Amino acid sequence: MIKPPAIVDKSIEIPGRCYAMRMMPHEEDIANIYDKWDKAYADAMKLIVNGKKNEGKEILENLYRRKYNRAGHTLSYGYGAGWFGEPDPKKYLALVYKLVLKGYPAAFSDYGFCYDCGIGVKKSMRWALYWYRKAADLGVTAAMVNLAQIYLFRDEKYRNVQLGLLYAFMAADYDDEEAQNLLGLCYEEGLGVQKDFQKAYLYFSLAVENGAGACAEHNLARCFRKGQGIEKDLKVAEKYERLAKKHGFYIKKEK
Repeated sequence: MIKPPAIVDKSIEIPGRCYAMRMMPHEEDIANIYDKWDKAYADAMKLIVNGKKNEGKEILENLYRRKYNRAGHTLSYGYGAGWFGEPDPKKYLALVYKLVLKGYPAAFSDYGFCYDCGIGVKKSMRWALYWYRKAADLGVTAAMVNLAQIYLFRDEKYRNVQLGLLYAFMAADYDDEEAQNLLGLCYEEGLGVQKDFQKAYLYFSLAVENGAGACAEHNLARCFRKGQGIEKDLKVAEKYERLAKKHGFYIKKEK
């Protein structure tokens, strides 16, 4: 099943080209519901997606009280993203920290994200990398993608192309759409790999198909606009560019 496209969160700004984004989890689409807890969780997410946020929140809170940590993790994201009113970084951080103490792997990645962006804590790339690595070691693809971004594109001090590629390929092996978008950029630019426009087009296409959203759509539009890895088609390029703008595409301008 094709995932719904991710929407760019403009509260989190990374300078330079649009490489990736913070994205809303596609939790409403659960392929395997094993028990009553998963069923209740799926019902909560359907309520939230359909605008009944308080009802969905109550179910998530009840599940979390019953030690269903996945619900707590989604609640933390909801507080940070403003699902239940104004974004509340304090509640987000407090709940993430509780989940870290409980050893919930995805929360390790979120805690790294707090240090990465200075959410409730002082910005620290050293601590961001520490928590991202712990999460990646436990199979959290979001952490792998964040590490790939840092090592490949974001921070010159920590630039390590081969390590960044390793994490990108690891996440792509889990069919992660953001990792596929990153690999498309690597093949397009010849970063750590031989430049190959066809592979770049393939990875951008996979990223868009899997719901990566605005940035991948913009990158795929460039392939069609320039005829890179695919026959030049300005109409198709315009179609993907419109989708990218619809899903929030923008590039922060350097001051």
